[in-house]
Amino acid sequence: MSKKKKTILLIFLGVLILLFTGLLIFIAYFKANVEDMPPSLKLKGNKIQVVKVNEDYKEEGVKASFKGKDVSKDVDIKGNIDTKKVGTYEVIYSYTYKFIALSKSIKRTVLVVDDISPELKINSNDKITININDSFTPPTATANDNYDGDISDKIAVENYVNTKTSGTYEVKYTVEDSSGNTVSKSITVVVSGRNPRIDIYISQQKLYYYEYGSVVLTSDVVTGINNGTPTGHYRILNKARNATLKGRDYESHVSYWIAFIGSSYGLHDASWRSSFGGSIYKTNGSHGCVNMPYYKVQYLYNNAPIGTPVNIYP
Repeated sequence: MSKKKKTILLIFLGVLILLFTGLLIFIAYFKANVEDMPPSLKLKGNKIQVVKVNEDYKEEGVKASFKGKDVSKDVDIKGNIDTKKVGTYEVIYSYTYKFIALSKSIKRTVLVVDDISPELKINSNDKITININDSFTPPTATANDNYDGDISDKIAVENYVNTKTSGTYEVKYTVEDSSGNTVSKSITVVVSGRNPRIDIYISQQKLYYYEYGSVVLTSDVVTGINNGTPTGHYRILNKARNATLKGRDYESHVSYWIAFIGSSYGLHDASWRSSFGGSIYKTNGSHGCVNMPYYKVQYLYNNAPIGTPVNIYP
């Protein structure tokens, strides 16, 4: 090869090397600044999207443009979102510059959440009444969750019922699902003491004696003639056996005397009467006391303690 040809070849090779080096520099610069170059990728909708578990995820996509043209249809979308499973997912949107194999991408975060509280059911009435010193076990309960299913074993029970002391108590049930949704329900437990009480209804000529919230004795009575028995709220003041009741025009022996207003008004047996109740009080009523059959007043005498409320209604 002549010297001239060698010179031309060397010059040609030098130009190629310069062009190749320039291309490498250009590509390196392009890659380093690719985030500032087209195309333009913009998310449609929110960057963080929240979807409720078991609901459909709606892909809103992106808007992409390159050299003034809409290339949204050429964006590659990748994401494996399982809306049946609570978790955090990503959707990645990519557009590739095909002529130099460079790409740009953005992402969206998708949160699949469970925000529904479990359903809690207590196998009981809202209010339970028990007697003092009775045993008490909190009623059972069940809980079901839209995501976790049966979570009855996660129910926590707060029981502060003191069966030795009368009063009103609360039993609280709480359950929480795996997503932190919590629900609580309560029932009321009334521990009833003996709480004796006597209610007398003049218009009915009836007496009712209560213990532990229930009627344990019912009796016909005869009250005062011409409304001689005062209505109101009183208490048993004292009791006596084999007493003699005296007034201006009478003197009567009674086996059981239960006073509720001084020594003038009380409940007592009336051996001189063959019947009680009905309308007897209107024509042959007492002097103001409450007349009762012998065995009925005997029961009250033996069971109703001093201090027992005596409520007399018209």
